[in-house]
Amino acid sequence: MFLYFQQFYFKSQPLSKVMFDDMCMQGKVIEQDERGIKVIELPNGDMLKVFRVRHLLSGTQLYTHARRFCRNARRLKSINIPTVEVKKLFYFKDNRHAAVLYSPLVGMTLKEYVHKGGVDIEYLAQKLGTFIATLHLKGVHFHSLHTGNVVITPQGEVGLIDISDMSIYPWPLLCNTRVRSFKRLCRYTDEIEMLGAEFWQSLQKHYFKHSLCSPWCKDKIEQANKKLIVF
Repeated sequence: MFLYFQQFYFKSQPLSKVMFDDMCMQGKVIEQDERGIKVIELPNGDMLKVFRVRHLLSGTQLYTHARRFCRNARRLKSINIPTVEVKKLFYFKDNRHAAVLYSPLVGMTLKEYVHKGGVDIEYLAQKLGTFIATLHLKGVHFHSLHTGNVVITPQGEVGLIDISDMSIYPWPLLCNTRVRSFKRLCRYTDEIEMLGAEFWQSLQKHYFKHSLCSPWCKDKIEQANKKLIVF
């Protein structure tokens, strides 16, 4: 059991303010908020993602979101789900924050496909429906499931980014968890409504084709989705 968990453990390295400032100067800031820089794209294409501790009394003090990000990357790779390639885990020397250096997953997000126009609705529905079924069969409950975090690679594979918030079980997801997964997806209605009812029906068709759901579970998901998505 120890050896199993050891393969997902990352040793962290110190990141000084001088090193971080140098990365900021050389790279391109991709995302930031009122608390500071969140994501930097470095000249070689790698990304540095900063994870800030919001509360002093928090479980993230013991197991940071940065460490979860690294663990999930390795666990996804171990079950053949394409994702980012983690290179280093850092802790800041002068505060409690952490950062991850990684190579991004090359491709376009589903959100980018939707907004570029001229998309093949059936192709995207087939890709997303089959992929969600694959995640559920492999025990992956991705708490940040939406079109901005699902990537289609140039080879046509589908993978995940922004992976710090997920649970991975050694068994297929239970029906209630599958319903919760669709509820999370349906929070982001803009792209789904833009693609229309035909896309949503096709997505469900491909999901049920590959999900190995029981008739009872299929009916439960369909009934829940009808309440979530109204065209």
